[in-house]
Amino acid sequence: MKKLTIIIFLFLFGINALHAQEALFKGTVKDSKSGETLIGVNVVSEDKTGTVTDINGQYSLKLKEGKHKITFSFVGYGTQTKQIELNAGQDMLFNLDLVIDSKQLDLVVVTGSQYEKKVSEEVVTIDIVKPYLISNTNATTLAAAVDKIPGVNIIDGQASIRGGSGYAYGTGSRVQLLVDEVPMLTGDFGEIRWNFVPIENTEQVEVIKGAASSLYGTGAMNGVINVRTGWAKEKPQTALTIYQGVYSNPRRDELRWWDKFSYPFMTGLFFSHRQKFDNLHVVIGANLHSLKSYIMHGDDQLARLNLKTKIDNKKVKGLSYGVNFNSMGQQFGRVFLWENANEGAYKPFAGTQSNDYYTYLTIDPHLTYLKENGTRHSFRGRYYNVVRWGDRKKKEGSTNSYYLNYQYQKHFKYNFTLTAGLVYTYTHSYSNVYTEYIKTQLGSGYAQIEKKVKDRLTLLGGIRYEVQALYQTTDSILIEKTTPLFRAGLNYSIGKGTFLRASYGQGYRIPSIAERYIQADITPGITIFKNPSLRPETGWTAELGLKQAFKINKWLGYADLALFWQEYNDMIEFLFVVQNGDFGFQSKNITRARIAGIEVSVVGEGKIGPIPVRLLAGYVFNYPADLVLDSTQKKLNVYLENFFQSMGSGVDSLNANGSILKYRSRNVARGDIEFDLGKFTIGYALTYNSFMDRIDGVFTLAIPGVEEYRQLNNKGVWVMDARLAYHISEKSTMNLVVKNFTNEEYSMRPGALEPPRLFTLQYKLNF
Repeated sequence: MKKLTIIIFLFLFGINALHAQEALFKGTVKDSKSGETLIGVNVVSEDKTGTVTDINGQYSLKLKEGKHKITFSFVGYGTQTKQIELNAGQDMLFNLDLVIDSKQLDLVVVTGSQYEKKVSEEVVTIDIVKPYLISNTNATTLAAAVDKIPGVNIIDGQASIRGGSGYAYGTGSRVQLLVDEVPMLTGDFGEIRWNFVPIENTEQVEVIKGAASSLYGTGAMNGVINVRTGWAKEKPQTALTIYQGVYSNPRRDELRWWDKFSYPFMTGLFFSHRQKFDNLHVVIGANLHSLKSYIMHGDDQLARLNLKTKIDNKKVKGLSYGVNFNSMGQQFGRVFLWENANEGAYKPFAGTQSNDYYTYLTIDPHLTYLKENGTRHSFRGRYYNVVRWGDRKKKEGSTNSYYLNYQYQKHFKYNFTLTAGLVYTYTHSYSNVYTEYIKTQLGSGYAQIEKKVKDRLTLLGGIRYEVQALYQTTDSILIEKTTPLFRAGLNYSIGKGTFLRASYGQGYRIPSIAERYIQADITPGITIFKNPSLRPETGWTAELGLKQAFKINKWLGYADLALFWQEYNDMIEFLFVVQNGDFGFQSKNITRARIAGIEVSVVGEGKIGPIPVRLLAGYVFNYPADLVLDSTQKKLNVYLENFFQSMGSGVDSLNANGSILKYRSRNVARGDIEFDLGKFTIGYALTYNSFMDRIDGVFTLAIPGVEEYRQLNNKGVWVMDARLAYHISEKSTMNLVVKNFTNEEYSMRPGALEPPRLFTLQYKLNF
């Protein structure tokens, strides 16, 4: 017993002696300019012992007594290294202010890896829309902002990146929309409701180009749009924007259906307020919008209200939680086809218009626990309800979606990061255009590993597996499973400011409920047919890119070159069909498609001489090949021959062979430049879309004027916008925005004419 007592004593003495040799190094890290605490700052000693700052910007690190070299690093800020000496048992408090690195663009994204990193170090192309581009152009919906990204087209609500999607009247998006990293595609149509996104609180929009299903699931076949909204800072922030717009008469007076003194117009306001109350963060946003449309019966009115909350737990360090809320009511006129290409171009074809009433609601609970060792646990949920009302009293359709995502993330020693999670989604939906009441359940698991080697090479690999079950009222069950979806990529810093990247990602998309089961008449004689046997799409995207940072005086920018290749199997297209003598459209698998191309872009901001200048510009060429109608293109040499032939005058023969996919523009260019002159800010935007090579024959045969219009307007379209802002004071600005200021007449898809020139007067107040 005596020996045992001595052993226990010596053991406890050894432990105490060991702890006595340790010291605690702790403190808070802030932004040197704003004084805001910084979350996720890396604090690492010379022996690779490290941690990250928590949600309060605080860190603590246990170290042995003696001298240490501590490095503080954070994306967008200059790295600082401090020499310290610790005594045994000492608690050293060390607070630090980090300074933004003026030698690099402050472009930080989260979408590619689900944690903050420099965009130059990503393995895929990620484009960014900053808040100034949304506010200064008076973008009333997210679509108007995202449409400024090179290679992005939005037609009738359908997003296409680098030609990855055609025209499907808003159903079955191949591009996943996220708001604060939570999916926001509707449960029945699988579509993006652009005006439901709270852009008044948007801090940054990030767009991934290419398949990202391994990280974001079934909707990310062609890319991802992630809207990151902001949180309250130390000082309360309130912003109010009021706008009033008036459409001018079209170039051809015969197109004007309204009275001479009764022009189409729009009016509205945006409001946001952010404030911290001790450990409570609150963000409130609102939008009112009214449109008296340039399209007869196309009026639109909406009201949206949203709330974000977050509580930093005082007892458990690193724990935060809250609930976000967003709701909207909308009444809008839906017009599918014009009456004709002349005096009826802004009038609906008989029977194709409808007056729809919708209500939308999301409730998003969230919880994050960030431990001192860099481990993060997060839970994100969403309840998403969409109701269509026939006459404001009677429901004609309702969809309820429930989403839950648990994610584990750990930053290990030696620049090694693991991200893994589990996702569950449940949807139940009914509508008067469905033949049955439908439920779906989807479960998936994913993991991604990222490793940085010697601060120059980043390696990334990811995997995901999904299973969906679809239930009908007939009690039949359809089970669909993915094969494991893989993602891999690398980014290598060749030299100072030069980054080479390569990536490969697999894509997967389950058809939406609407694509499979909707059965409705568009107009007498034209029907949308259901297709329950529709199969999921699969495919992959590969990319090779080079990003070069450069500096002109005090102006910092990136030039980017990317070569991309997309393959699709069982690709779904919205096609014209004839069933039992009836004409209409149906979603169908066209088996195989291939889209390859090149993209060049430039982005930057800073001062050229004394003038602040901001620029976003780019050009994308893609060749979208139908490998079914022209099966010879399955051979690589034939496809490449057609690729180069399509750059010149040989595109007509390719069209005749059915070689090109429908509803695509092969050439797309975007540009926006803005500069400050004293109290004035001047902006100019340019968009270009080449002629849509192929469309369905029904448009030329059954819709008046389509064939003649395409024959007369068979060139690409340049559209220019301009804006001029006067800063009355630091807090208030008056802005004149003119969209389509040359008043071009153009069509983005058959049977629909785009708006004439729009003058908008905007007033912004920040207080």
